[in-house]
Amino acid sequence: MPIPTVDQVNQLVAETYPATVGDGYRCIDIGEGFAVAGWTYDPAFDRPGGLISGPTQFTICDSVLWYLSFTVVGLQPMAVTSDLHITFLRPAVGGDLVARAELIRAGRTRIFGQVRVWVDGAEDRPVAHATGSYALLEPR
Repeated sequence: MPIPTVDQVNQLVAETYPATVGDGYRCIDIGEGFAVAGWTYDPAFDRPGGLISGPTQFTICDSVLWYLSFTVVGLQPMAVTSDLHITFLRPAVGGDLVARAELIRAGRTRIFGQVRVWVDGAEDRPVAHATGSYALLEPR
């Protein structure tokens, strides 16, 4: 199965789940066993003290794992979050977020991945780490 392009992923997401696009989430790279997502900084998503909120970081993790599922099953929107665990490592402050998901295992009905999140320009200083799985469903 061919791996979709970044443009194909972003188009599918815009058509099937436009809220994430409106909030600044997008696929920025995808390839064999990995996907990378970006989120455009918006101070409206800050917590007190100028910290990027946990739900914002959680959403980029969830989104990039969804993009990762496309590397396994193609552009099938019927992959859904089954489990997602996030650990916040340090405060995320004032910048775009980048998240890279890597495939751990792909089974017949579920994929497992891990995600590393950082503020753009500081890849060596991760702000969060997540592990999760996506269930692969049959379209209704």
